[in-house]
Amino acid sequence: MEIKIKDRILVNHVGFLPWSAKTCVIVNPPQMEFTVNSDLWGSTIVFCGQLRRVNTDLGDAWVGDFSAVQADGAYLIHCGDLTSRPVLIHKEVYHQPLRVLFNYYPTQRCGDSLTGWHAPCHLDDACRADTGEHIGLAGGWHQSGDLRKWMTGTPFGLSGLSQLGMRHQPRWDQGQIADELRWGNQYFHKMIRSDGGLMDHVVVPNEWSGRKVYANDPPTFTTYMVIVGQALVARYLAARDPEHSCKCLDAARRMWDYITGPSSSAGAPYRPQVLPMGHEWLLECYDIHFRGSALERGDAMYAAIKLFEATGEAGFIEQAISYAKDLMDLQLGGDIADDPAAACFRVGPGRSDLVASSYFSAFGTPFSAMGLAELAMLRPEHVDAPRWRNAVVLMAEQKCRGAERNPWGLIPSYWSADVPGAGRPGGSGRYRYFYRFCCKNGSTICIGPNGDIAGSALFLLRAYRLTGEVRYLATVQRQVDWILGCNPFDASTVEGVGLNQPMRYVGGEFFPPTPQIPGAVMTGIMAGEDDNPEPFANNTSTEYDMPANAPLMWLLSEMGALYADGELH
Repeated sequence: MEIKIKDRILVNHVGFLPWSAKTCVIVNPPQMEFTVNSDLWGSTIVFCGQLRRVNTDLGDAWVGDFSAVQADGAYLIHCGDLTSRPVLIHKEVYHQPLRVLFNYYPTQRCGDSLTGWHAPCHLDDACRADTGEHIGLAGGWHQSGDLRKWMTGTPFGLSGLSQLGMRHQPRWDQGQIADELRWGNQYFHKMIRSDGGLMDHVVVPNEWSGRKVYANDPPTFTTYMVIVGQALVARYLAARDPEHSCKCLDAARRMWDYITGPSSSAGAPYRPQVLPMGHEWLLECYDIHFRGSALERGDAMYAAIKLFEATGEAGFIEQAISYAKDLMDLQLGGDIADDPAAACFRVGPGRSDLVASSYFSAFGTPFSAMGLAELAMLRPEHVDAPRWRNAVVLMAEQKCRGAERNPWGLIPSYWSADVPGAGRPGGSGRYRYFYRFCCKNGSTICIGPNGDIAGSALFLLRAYRLTGEVRYLATVQRQVDWILGCNPFDASTVEGVGLNQPMRYVGGEFFPPTPQIPGAVMTGIMAGEDDNPEPFANNTSTEYDMPANAPLMWLLSEMGALYADGELH
């Protein structure tokens, strides 16, 4: 692979929190020494370091670590005749980016809003795909760089916005976050059937009118993700809007009773009656999500934890513990140093294939990982707590050791069984940095990893809290760096934050196309079959996506809170 930026010091375009790890990458350094200078009142060297070569995966480059620089300020990095752009260090460095990230939601409103980019729109959503019956489903958000209201993607917004409000508590918020959550729930609450089950997407035709809703069950992770979102919204609005908070808890309970009750099939994939036109690949999403599968047990565990936190009812935490036991029985286990795949999970009981893709799940496997870490902190006295902790360490070490194999610190998010051509060898499994899923119908789905690496970073924050291992925090920071410009193209993939953003994806399905939206996060850099970064193109690498925006918003909020709460100094 030819790295595209040869003679530049690559660094996070936005800057760093004082406590965080701080690195730069130089592909072709003129010398091995670099300095960090404070140039505000005249050039003063505040740090001198040596570059370290990393050339195992994703190209050959040199990494400089200047984490020791923690004082607030604006700095320049020098290496021979190379000079970086200004590097900011400040405890509020992510405050403005968070404000911009929030903007994605009011701009992506669907329905009769005053803020949606093409409002009013889709007032006639939607007709049932099976019967033709009209159901009033106006409201909610467009998920991506199109007009669809995916139930597999838009619920991410509930979690991201709630965490922004609870953890960041922005001074600029005068009720906007609460209002946005209520707007999103216009749609989600209407999508709950009378039996407590969720309907699937409002997606096609991808036009300005006449769309269809698929009244069958969505993939199981979708229901658990909406439950998590409702529990978080209920907590955030408990004092701000008690009436809506109660509605959220009622909705969460109804969905919980349905998805965990006898009507939910166990041990075999669910088969929907109708699939959206052109989306037959969704069947493979259902294939790895069924009651008792690793992804389902992990998502159920996390949803139970969030319900416990929202209600205080001990029954939910006991259910989470039960699901954790099922999940633990599916982890390969072993010595991560001898077998990097030891942290992975088998798809389900009696299955030898591994959970291969985090695209088809709620925050990917990090929901399972986050749940185990949170459970170990909530119930450290439980007899299974050492087992949960060990599982967390295995997953955290897998992610961090994988990130150390490339100069960008990027986590390899996608693991599979040891099948030739499935990725890079990793012990008894194989791994990829970039998502590439070959469907049974011969098509290939590729998206960028921004949402998945942000989800993994959220897990690593919990692994740090559980273990105190500071290496995990360094890997967290490098995922943020990748998204915000420290990558082979020196390009931020967040619209309106950082520099050098690629041209957004513009398709031909509808007109006018989605405009530039400040705060939109692209799915991110993609790769070819060789799993090495490819230049941006007019494809899903540059498509706006809520499952990329929401985890990043949550992550930056949580990183700032970690510093503000005094957990790090």
